[in-house]
Amino acid sequence: MFLKQPTTGRQRLLHILAGIGITGLVLVVNAFAIAAQEQDTVRKRVSVAEKGPIIQTDTTSVAALVKKHSPRKAVMYSLICPGLGQVYNHKYWKLPIIYGAGGTFAYFIISHQNKYEKFRDTYDNNKGADPKARFEIDGLSYYYQSLPRGRDIYRRWRDLNIAGLGALYLLNVIDAMVDAYFFSYDISDDLSLKMEPTLIQGPGETASLGFRINLGF
Repeated sequence: MFLKQPTTGRQRLLHILAGIGITGLVLVVNAFAIAAQEQDTVRKRVSVAEKGPIIQTDTTSVAALVKKHSPRKAVMYSLICPGLGQVYNHKYWKLPIIYGAGGTFAYFIISHQNKYEKFRDTYDNNKGADPKARFEIDGLSYYYQSLPRGRDIYRRWRDLNIAGLGALYLLNVIDAMVDAYFFSYDISDDLSLKMEPTLIQGPGETASLGFRINLGF
């Protein structure tokens, strides 16, 4: 007979993930508000610099004010909350990818943890049973001797998904740092690449057909 055991570990995991999700949502909303405030402040400062009485205009400082962007801040934001660095970099379209992948990992972590606990508890609560005895778990019947294998499989899958979630967290930080470094990077319209056929002079009076590449800046 299958005895349903309380899954306190799964409940704790659900509470932790729910807390992380709510905290992340609050931080992302606040980040949008802060970003909007900063942009408004920059616009006001630039407007004052352009309209006010100026003895000496330093266009370089105005451009630096507008384009100032800190990779360190992007890294810190992403460490505090995944996706916050992307908001700082104005890469809002990456948020659904980060949280979609994170939610998928979290779902499978909870699912595999639930299965792991059921196999573990069923095996531990029926020690000494006939190896051919059958036990029902989630509508499926399993031999007693196969319960340890099922327990170990779901534990391994849970651990792999935890590792995947950790890797996603690190990638989120690296991505925010790289985007921050290239935030003000601009490729000029004058940059061009041309390739055209040409005759290459060989030794003596010989020549061969080749290609010439011109890279313009």
